[in-house]
Amino acid sequence: MADIQPEINGGDASNGPGIKRKDAPTNAGPSKKQQKVLENRAVFASNIPRDATIEEIEETFKKAGIIEQGVDGKPRIKMYADDKGEFNGDVLVVYFKKESIQQAIMRIDGWEFRLGDQSNGVVKVQEADMSYKKHTDGDEVKTKLVRKDRKAAERTRAELNRKLAEWSDDEEEEVQKTFAPKKNKYAKFVIIKRAFKIDEIEDDEDEGAILEIKQDMREAAERFGDVTNVVLYDKEPEGIVTVRFKEFEQAEAFVAAFNGKGYNREKLQLSIAEDRPRFKKSGKDEEEDHEENVRRMEAYMDGDKTDEDEA
Repeated sequence: MADIQPEINGGDASNGPGIKRKDAPTNAGPSKKQQKVLENRAVFASNIPRDATIEEIEETFKKAGIIEQGVDGKPRIKMYADDKGEFNGDVLVVYFKKESIQQAIMRIDGWEFRLGDQSNGVVKVQEADMSYKKHTDGDEVKTKLVRKDRKAAERTRAELNRKLAEWSDDEEEEVQKTFAPKKNKYAKFVIIKRAFKIDEIEDDEDEGAILEIKQDMREAAERFGDVTNVVLYDKEPEGIVTVRFKEFEQAEAFVAAFNGKGYNREKLQLSIAEDRPRFKKSGKDEEEDHEENVRRMEAYMDGDKTDEDEA
């Protein structure tokens, strides 16, 4: 009588010794591919000026984080069109990291696309739904990619990771550079350059332009904290306005969010004051009046009262 062969590696006597039988698939759990959860990294924005360019849109939204790149190396920004094929003011922006969604909502939602230009109202930004995932550019060309294309896509992802690290490091270095020295008594002052052009406000009979600019700057600044004073220096060719906050951190946040923002077709330049502001503005006994204002400002910041205050 022949010996019965024992099971080996899941085999049985019918398969012979040493033969592994492939078990039938079970429903023990999802595969690794099935376990992958799609991550939403996109925002949907509306009410963008119809004459905006993709470069202008990229410049605005990249302040919230690194924008994802498609397999063609271009930023994943979709500009929607109307029935005539023209841009309708709606865009989809896909970021490299999901954390950028909240940054975009905080920094862009509810503000003019071009600061001070209210002709188009304010931009609306919200987290996009996941329907855009159904037809991503990667899915559309995935079956057509050759080895060379796949390698290029891998390099693009690696480059985005490198840029993400640099973006975080550069932002931190820039903040340190811009705000140094920190916590001096003038660091609550934000100096805004290129807020206006002198020839636009030279009409002495109409102060509407000056009041409007100051109000725009105040409204933008108040989003970040309590503003105690806004001064426009109408004799400065660089178009300077200063904004004083109640707290140091509020001034820093304002600079971080609005430096480089567009306003009246110019890009604002914001910085923290390192010394007492010395700028020119019109008024009676201009120079003397300016020095007196500076003296009073310093006394106030030092916690002292001037003779006039005590009176």
